[in-house]
Amino acid sequence: MAFEYAEMKYCIPSDMERKGGIWILRTGRSMAKPHYYVGPKISENYTLHFVLSGKITLAYGDEEVTLSEGDVFCLFPHTRYSYWETNHQSEPTLRTQWVTLNGEFAVSALNRIGLHPHKPFIRNAMKAELPGVLNQIYECVDDDTLGNEFARQKWLYQLFELLAAATVRKGSKSNWLEQSVFYMDSHYMEGITVTDVVEYAGVHRTHLYCEFIRAYGISPSHYLMKLRMERAAVLLTETDVSVTEAAFSLGYSNLHTFSRAFAKYYHTSPTSYRQRHMPVPT
Repeated sequence: MAFEYAEMKYCIPSDMERKGGIWILRTGRSMAKPHYYVGPKISENYTLHFVLSGKITLAYGDEEVTLSEGDVFCLFPHTRYSYWETNHQSEPTLRTQWVTLNGEFAVSALNRIGLHPHKPFIRNAMKAELPGVLNQIYECVDDDTLGNEFARQKWLYQLFELLAAATVRKGSKSNWLEQSVFYMDSHYMEGITVTDVVEYAGVHRTHLYCEFIRAYGISPSHYLMKLRMERAAVLLTETDVSVTEAAFSLGYSNLHTFSRAFAKYYHTSPTSYRQRHMPVPT
């Protein structure tokens, strides 16, 4: 190519990959020629660029940033950008590798690891196995052998997993409170405690308690109790499971603990509640 020595491979995603919501369109690697400059242009897809050596300056919107070995940047659709080799005689030649993506979930995946149109770069993200994963993607991306789409998806998700590990610390979830509620909604029947929720959220117990009450009007422990007791009521009135089976199904270790919690919540025993609320046969 006029401005670089490049190798590129193209991918035709299978129906399965398209239904998965994110897929690879192409991948490649390049070494810059003298006076390397790309743009200004607009992309129709999402392209992750990995800086293997040298330095590159990225211009996006009205912003500019200089990136170096180990950094990653993303070109988002419908955003004008340019990039060029930063000229320093002592710097090694600019070498990059890239993966172009598409799909309705692509932007969510990129946002999840901290890449946004207003901040499309991550510093020092090329850690551990990531270069090897990029090479695996390069090797399998144009293989149309039946079943190879599983390999492409595997390496693509591993790429995002490694980028997330390099950028997201435990406790740095921007929507940790919403995720904590989802965690409880998903696992309340498995005997989880507020301590488990605190560990998942990665915040101090008092902070979780205060923010939860502010947002939902009840404490996390009361929210867990509400989930269990409302489900208990359904089990007792809409199924034929025994009270003991209901207790075990809701994560309680024994019938006594469940019955005591139920009586405290509904002011009656599970058996009495069932008798009172069972539909009358017609």
